[in-house]
Amino acid sequence: MLDILHASKRFAAPEGGWITALDDVSLTVAPNEFLTLLGPSGCGKTTLLRAISGFEDLDSGDIRIDGTSVAGLPAHRRPVNTVFQRYALFPHLSVARNVAYSLEIAGVDKPSINKRVGEMLELVGLDGYGARKIRQLSGGQQQRVALARSLVARPKILLLDEPLSALDKNLRQRMQFELKSIQSEIGIAFVFVTHDQEEALTMSDRIAVLGHGKIEQLGTPEDLYHRPISDFVARFLGEGNLFSGRIAEAQDGQCRISLEGGHSVTVPGRDSPPGRAVTLLVRPEDVRLGTGEAGRDLALRGTVSQVFFVGSDYRVVVDAPGLPGIKATIRAGRGTHPAPGSEIDLCVAQDALHLVEGSRI
Repeated sequence: MLDILHASKRFAAPEGGWITALDDVSLTVAPNEFLTLLGPSGCGKTTLLRAISGFEDLDSGDIRIDGTSVAGLPAHRRPVNTVFQRYALFPHLSVARNVAYSLEIAGVDKPSINKRVGEMLELVGLDGYGARKIRQLSGGQQQRVALARSLVARPKILLLDEPLSALDKNLRQRMQFELKSIQSEIGIAFVFVTHDQEEALTMSDRIAVLGHGKIEQLGTPEDLYHRPISDFVARFLGEGNLFSGRIAEAQDGQCRISLEGGHSVTVPGRDSPPGRAVTLLVRPEDVRLGTGEAGRDLALRGTVSQVFFVGSDYRVVVDAPGLPGIKATIRAGRGTHPAPGSEIDLCVAQDALHLVEGSRI
């Protein structure tokens, strides 16, 4: 449905020189796919979205929608619509008129407009709200109006630029599931921009992690979370422990890694020369209490420095020799939990250790 081919874009910096927002970015979005552009501020995700929508021209490269290049085509002639961060609704118009606006401009007949507006309001859960003014709606309801207005023209692709960022946490989480449900029901491609990791993991079929104008990694939420290919992705997506080490020995697809503090462990990995610097990723939920299986699991003993109660779990921070600040998630129960200052044993199963192949931070 969407092909981005070698897209590049630079902006002149106020202090002189140039800022590279997009650096030879190529990406394909399938029909009916929910793809998220994820990354820190300034990574290029909004520039890429604006280029797809027609609000930004590329310096080089091409964008094709349903096989046809849209280079030079103005925004209003592209088969896409955008839901903006601030919704951009008309406060003086009713809900129904806000949703109908693009159809009225296009000259669609009144009976067809009424039918399509009614279908969209029902789809987003606002059936019966058509006569209300925008100021009479909550933030979540306004977000639904913006979504209905963007969908009523039946675009081939819907672009969403951090549309949930202004909502409170509970409403935001509810709208994440509703957006995904609506996308599945109407069956069009969504391209969603966010810097919120949990949002991306919850909603996406695939995630493109951007950094410094490039796609650092593209894959399913599960792939990116459990198998990041670089330190950048490992650090940005989800919480994790990153242990620096060196390859002590590598053969037959197994690497023995020496870590700080005299720790060592063997993990699957490509044959590499001894002495090469590497990074091991361990997610906090994979750190368990106990000594584990000798000779196989990574065993650590350390001192608890911090304990945070977060409802269903305790977040525990442990300082081990050479490996300070190890984060572990321990299920909260009716029994006792580690206290600050106490000595505890931790272990990580071998199959929960991920060798990060890249090293660029």
